[in-house]
Amino acid sequence: MRLLLVAVAIAGGAASHLSAADPPIATVGLTPGWAIFGEAVPPGVATGGLQIGALPTQTDVKNRWPDGSIKFAIVSAQVSTAGTYPVSPSAAASGSFTPIVPTASVTLTIEGRSYVATLPAHPGADVWLDGGEVREWRNVVAPAAGAAPHPFLRVIFDTRVYRDGNGRVSVTVENVLNQTGSTTTTYDVEVRVNGQAVFTRAGVEHCYLTRWRKAFDLHAPAATVTPDLAPFNLSKAIPPINAVVALDTRIDSVGANFEILQSGAVDPIMGAHGGRAELGPLPDWTARFLATKNAAQGAFMLANGDLAGSWPIHVREPDHAVLSGLGAEHLLSIDEEPDAWLFSGGSGIKGTPLPMPEYGSGVPGPGQSPLGPSNAHVPDLAYVPYLLTGDRYYAEEMAFWANHGMLATNGHGAAGLLAGNEVRGFGWVLRNLAEAAAYYPDASPVKPYLAEKVINNLAWLDSYAKALKTPANPLWIVYAWTKYDRPEGPEYFAHWENNYLAYGIDRAVKLGFAADNAYRNAANDLQLRFFTSEPEYPRSEGAPYAIPYGTARDGSVAFFSRMAEFRPGAVANHRDFAGYYGPEARLAIMEARERGGAGAQAAYDYLWSVIGTGESYCATSGTTNLPYLACRAGFALDPYPSR
Repeated sequence: MRLLLVAVAIAGGAASHLSAADPPIATVGLTPGWAIFGEAVPPGVATGGLQIGALPTQTDVKNRWPDGSIKFAIVSAQVSTAGTYPVSPSAAASGSFTPIVPTASVTLTIEGRSYVATLPAHPGADVWLDGGEVREWRNVVAPAAGAAPHPFLRVIFDTRVYRDGNGRVSVTVENVLNQTGSTTTTYDVEVRVNGQAVFTRAGVEHCYLTRWRKAFDLHAPAATVTPDLAPFNLSKAIPPINAVVALDTRIDSVGANFEILQSGAVDPIMGAHGGRAELGPLPDWTARFLATKNAAQGAFMLANGDLAGSWPIHVREPDHAVLSGLGAEHLLSIDEEPDAWLFSGGSGIKGTPLPMPEYGSGVPGPGQSPLGPSNAHVPDLAYVPYLLTGDRYYAEEMAFWANHGMLATNGHGAAGLLAGNEVRGFGWVLRNLAEAAAYYPDASPVKPYLAEKVINNLAWLDSYAKALKTPANPLWIVYAWTKYDRPEGPEYFAHWENNYLAYGIDRAVKLGFAADNAYRNAANDLQLRFFTSEPEYPRSEGAPYAIPYGTARDGSVAFFSRMAEFRPGAVANHRDFAGYYGPEARLAIMEARERGGAGAQAAYDYLWSVIGTGESYCATSGTTNLPYLACRAGFALDPYPSR
């Protein structure tokens, strides 16, 4: 799918059955060709299927709400005329056809020996799309040299065929099997589709736990699709983006760093310090696409989604292993292997080498991936690409990254607890975990597995925060559990990290995994106090860097009991709202305002005047005439609309 800019229509109402007079669920922009895209639907709106205008439409429902109505589906239709098309509820459509299977092969030449993976001549049983308009299925093939299959490299063919014979072949090459002997391998690669060489590369160093993919249209390009985001916002699938983001006119472009197995726009050493475009509730580039629907920005977002596979975070169990993992995906399960730890020096991962340490030298050893993942700085790379395109590769990427967040946490156990991370790492991983658990297909055992882990972590955080609500902690300060003490001292905390965790919790709550959470509430209430406690505490110091939250005494910390006690540390560690942590504070104040926090609207208005309308220098855009929130687009979320 390709993405272009058109006007966004208003989403449909909440009735369980819409009449012809009701507004559509969505209005999408389509160009001629075969259009396939993801569609989020608010609860109670559609049950059987979805209809694109008057076009014959196929609906592959991937998720349903508890009432049985459609939550998320992939819709497909052949478009003859460019225009904007309504998407409306319909009866479930039936139909099928016998696809003409293309020919495709992948040849990996390793030390002069050719290993070939060939697409089978008949459709596979692992089906993704199935109806009268389009069929898509998966074949996993071990490339073989003669009769000898490669011991650990695998090729995935996701083959899509439309009823007119056009289609797409998506090829993914993986080095991700959790088995002894799996290791980094170098090869030359050639991909052929329908007799034509469509992709070649020489000297590819394919590191352990990584994968890459390329997709090739057959005969004709697919239609471009411009999404209507209103139903995604209404169903809380994707957060709304504030219009201030559109003031940032940068157009990102794909360059040399977007070759296979490269890092794209993400810092190769994910744990490096400093603000970067990928860090936030959403990557900067994703938020800017959602705000503008610029075609180049959409291509940039999808290219980074493709390169999510480049990182050494992917683990599948072998097909016939005693511990076979989860479902057809064979995702490593911590239910089966609660002590598996994907970390340099960890256990349970049988291949080599494991990733570089999170805060090591950043220099890879022999065969080690030069890309260093980090829970504390993990971005949200594949979730929005999946929801907008319905592409199976992106769905698996969001599941791999969610699972990695637990596997890379020391002491996670079978419950998948994330408390072994820094506070920010807990927050960002929880966001990835909740989103994948909410929208991975219902039919896969991966979904309930991830959902259980989200609920476990929310319960842990809720209990932890409630235990801290004592007379000795009258301000209900939360941030004392992490083993990663601040270098300034054990009594110091960075409340902006707490805001990241509060956002991760709030995202999980909004996605339906809990009704409330004490940790989120305590963190947001304290952030609000930083803006509403004058004259005892100046609101100009509402978003400081690392400050004390108490007094260190005999190896323990006595919590502050008055806001005035925060003032000296905050003044000494002052940070301007624009340029530093104003966007983080805004998110927390928005959450506190939603819960009816006293003074929240006035605090929001004060902060907005600095980061939403006031202009400041934006290093990433190279301009001095930009509101700072536009510069930090990934933080520029708005409240979810009410229905």
